Amino acid sequence: LRAFNQQGYTPFLRPLADGDADEVELNVVSGVAPKSRPRAWINGLLFVLTVVSTLFVGALYGEAAASVTSAGDLLRPSFLLTGWPFAATLLGILAAHEFGHYFAARYHKVGVTLPYFIPMPFGFGTLGAFIRMTEPVPDRRKLFDIGVAGPIAGLILAVPLLFVGLSTSPMMVPPSSPGAMLEGNSILYYTAKFLVFGKVLPNPLTGEDVLMNQVTFAAWIGLLVTALNLLPVGQLDGGHTVFALFGEKARYINMVAISVLALFAVASLAPVQTILPVAERVGFNGWFIWLLLIMLVIGPFHPPALDDVTRLDFRRRLVGYAVIVIFILTFVPVPMRIVA
Repeated sequence: LRAFNQQGYTPFLRPLADGDADEVELNVVSGVAPKSRPRAWINGLLFVLTVVSTLFVGALYGEAAASVTSAGDLLRPSFLLTGWPFAATLLGILAAHEFGHYFAARYHKVGVTLPYFIPMPFGFGTLGAFIRMTEPVPDRRKLFDIGVAGPIAGLILAVPLLFVGLSTSPMMVPPSSPGAMLEGNSILYYTAKFLVFGKVLPNPLTGEDVLMNQVTFAAWIGLLVTALNLLPVGQLDGGHTVFALFGEKARYINMVAISVLALFAVASLAPVQTILPVAERVGFNGWFIWLLLIMLVIGPFHPPALDDVTRLDFRRRLVGYAVIVIFILTFVPVPMRIVA
């Protein structure tokens, strides 16, 4: 690849159409992907802003919010610092995820930027983080390694922090005041609550559930981010995984995933819930936004690697199937409900 690039060309290796399984063709096109100059100060500035925004949201979620009497109180450093458990937990999980991608890319000598964190002064305090590869990934094996390294690294940190948070969170009947958020239950989150408290939560009879503290809330967001990144579409981590596993056949998985998200989105519409009351349990209008992002920004399908001939070895295939299981365990059709 580097020899071709030095001469101003980019090679593509493909299975030979209508040929034998072992026959391949080499296509060479003029031009190489331009390399941009790193601007680490932008990454640093965005990270600092995200630290502030997550501290702010964490403080609002914590007990200190009850002492706020004016808008000026919200900007006091002593108030913001009360949100450190939330900020440290969430940013730690996001950083582990993105640096998992980063170090995997560096290991395979694929150009990559430092993580870009996206601040948001409300909601979760951040829209997440991303890295940008500055050159094409040479083959499926490298693509796979880079794609799965992020969610695995993030999950290694998120799961222990979830148990720490749950073990320090109280049980009670969640408040039903208008605007209150009720979190969704993935299989993993549901199981973790059962292991910590020894009972099914939420209790179907009393409505008793965990009242998430800052660490639990941030770890729950970390699991949600993992699930969203593992959606098997486009160039999300899940899209990388299924493409590396199945090649062009991954398009069928992409279409099924998009169709399922569309069903969950349509199920959130009031007319549908009137006709089918069960739709209320699986309907979430936030999937409409994700469908727009997938179709207009991310793209529904994954482009081929430069070397689209090299297949995954047995060990990588096992890891790939394990990542699919992780997606099933962390995905939740209705991530959250807002009390009307």
